[in-house]
Amino acid sequence: MPQEKVAQEDIQHRIDIDRSARFPVLFFITSAAVWLAVAVVLGFVQQMKLHSPGFLDHPSLYFLNYGRSNPAFMGALVYGWAIQAGIGVCIWLMARLCSAEVKNPITLIVAGHFWNLGVLIGVLGILTGHGTSIEWLAFPKAVWPILCGAFSLIVIWLITMFHRRQDKEVYISVWYILGACFWFPWIFITTNLFIHIFPGSAVAKAATNAWFMGSMIYLVFAPIGLASAYYIIPKIIGRPVHSAQLGYYGFWGLAVFGGWTGIQKFMGGPLPAWMPAVSGAAVIFMLIPVLIVTINQLMTLRGNQSAFNSSPALRFTIAGISFFVIYCIFSALSSFLAVGKFTQLSLTSIGTQMLAVFGFFSMTMFGAIYFIIPRLTGSEWPSLKKINSHFIISIYAMGTLLILNYFGGVWQSSAYAKFDAPLENAISAGKPYAIGASVAWVFILFSTFGFLLNLISILLRSGRREIVSKFVGHQESSG
Repeated sequence: MPQEKVAQEDIQHRIDIDRSARFPVLFFITSAAVWLAVAVVLGFVQQMKLHSPGFLDHPSLYFLNYGRSNPAFMGALVYGWAIQAGIGVCIWLMARLCSAEVKNPITLIVAGHFWNLGVLIGVLGILTGHGTSIEWLAFPKAVWPILCGAFSLIVIWLITMFHRRQDKEVYISVWYILGACFWFPWIFITTNLFIHIFPGSAVAKAATNAWFMGSMIYLVFAPIGLASAYYIIPKIIGRPVHSAQLGYYGFWGLAVFGGWTGIQKFMGGPLPAWMPAVSGAAVIFMLIPVLIVTINQLMTLRGNQSAFNSSPALRFTIAGISFFVIYCIFSALSSFLAVGKFTQLSLTSIGTQMLAVFGFFSMTMFGAIYFIIPRLTGSEWPSLKKINSHFIISIYAMGTLLILNYFGGVWQSSAYAKFDAPLENAISAGKPYAIGASVAWVFILFSTFGFLLNLISILLRSGRREIVSKFVGHQESSG
C-alpha cells in the first residue's frame, strides 16, 4: 500500500509539472508550427525560382524573387520553427527531468512574443529588401538584439528550473540542454558583434558567418535534438539509457569539436590555410561523438525493435538520429579537398543545410512533439493516419532532396570547373535536379500542413479524451 501511495503521488507530481508547463510549451510549439508552414511555402517558392525564374513573376509579387525568398525561407525555418520548437521541447524536458514546476510561465510567454516579433520583423525586412544577404543572419541589423533579449529571458527560466531540481543527479539530456542554452547566446552575440558592430574585412565576416552556421548545427541543434532522443527513446521502450557514461563522452566530444567547424567550406579560399584545415579536422573528429551516440542508442533499442512500429514518436526520433549520422558523414567527406571542391558552391550546399535542419533536427522535434502534446492536453492525437503519412512523406521528401541536391551539386560543380565553357552550361546542368527537388517540396508542403492540421485538432480538443494514467504509466517510472 505505501508503494502504491508513493506511485500515485509521483504520478500526481508529474501531472502538476505538466500543468505548470502547459501554456508556455504549447505556445512555443504552436508558434513554431505556424512558422514552419510559412517557411515551407517560402521554401517551395525559392526552389521553383531556381529553375523557373518566371514563377510568380508579377509586379505585385516582386518580393518573392530568389534573392529575397531564399533568405526569408531560411530565417523562418531556423528562427521561427527550429529554435522555437527546441525551446518548447527543452522547457518540458527540463521541468520533467528536474521535477520542477514552471514558475511564472507568463514571463516565458512574454519572451516568446518578443521572439516572434523579432522573427516577423526579420522575415518582412528581408522580403521588403532590408536584409543583410548573410546566410542564416539575413534579418535586418536591428532584429538581433530583440532575439538575444528574448532568448536570455528563456534561458534564465531554464537555469532556474535546474537550480530547483529535486534530484541531484543530472541526467544526460539536461547536460545537452544546458549546453545549448549557454552556447547559443555565445555564438549568436559573438557573430553579430563581429559582423554588424566591429569593423572588419569582408573575408573575416564570411569566415565568421561560416563558423556561425557550423556552430549552430553542432552546438545548438545537435544538443537539443540529442537531448530529446536521450529522453524519448528510453521512455518509450521502458528501459534506461544503455550507458550514461557514453552519453557524457558524446556530450564532451560535441563540446570540444563543435565550435571549430564551419570554415572548412572555404578550402582553397582567401583565408589562412590552417583555418579550413583545422575546421575540416574538427568535422572529421565529430564522427567520434556521433559514433558514441549511435552505439548508445542502438544498445538502448536492442531487443525492442517492435516499439518502432507502434510509436510514432520513436520512429521520428530514430529517423532524426539517422539523418544526423548521414549529415556528419557527408560533412566529414566534404572536408577533403577532393570531395569539397564539388560541394562548396553548388546545390550540395543547400542539400546539406536541409539535411541538418529539416532532416535531423526537425524530425527529432516532430518526435518530441508527438510525445509531449498528448501529455499536456490529456487527449489522443485525432488522426494516427495523418501521423503515419507525415512520417512516410517526410522520409521520402528528405531522401529525395538529399539525393538530388548532392548528385546535382556534383554535376553542377563539374560544369563550373570547365572555365572555358559558358556559365549557362553549369546552370543547365543543375536544372533537372532543381526541378526534381521542387517535386519533393510539394510533398513537404503536404506533410507539413497535415501536421499543422493535426496539431490544431488536438489543441481544439477534438482528440478522444483519455485517462491520464495511460500517458504516465510504466514507461514513465523514472526521470
